[in-house]
Amino acid sequence: MTGRVTIDQAIAKAKMTVHLPATCIMFAAWGQALILVPSGLLPPLFTFMSMAVAVSGWPLAWMYRAYMTPRWKLWAYSGAGNVQQMKAAAIVAKVIGPDNGFAEKSEICSKDMRAQILRLEGRA
Repeated sequence: MTGRVTIDQAIAKAKMTVHLPATCIMFAAWGQALILVPSGLLPPLFTFMSMAVAVSGWPLAWMYRAYMTPRWKLWAYSGAGNVQQMKAAAIVAKVIGPDNGFAEKSEICSKDMRAQILRLEGRA
């Protein structure tokens, strides 16, 4: 990373690359069922599939967040002047969860990425 990242820039990027897509995934899954199922025009198999997609919307959104959050952390912490301030602001903005919380434990990343994040946070 060549340039510094401000807290506001990092939070804005998290909202655009983590929160917004996850929200879109969830609402798209629900929306397609709300549009297709009440019409009654679908064969039973497609109605069932539509409902299955609707039910899977929240877990899919969670998986997306779990995959993207550590990548955002690595980018934000690498460019931050003060990692602790960045982390505190991200927790307040609900971009990340507290240390050792369920959200952090469910993050999907390699051991190397996890080690880099912990080193940048000063917990390694």
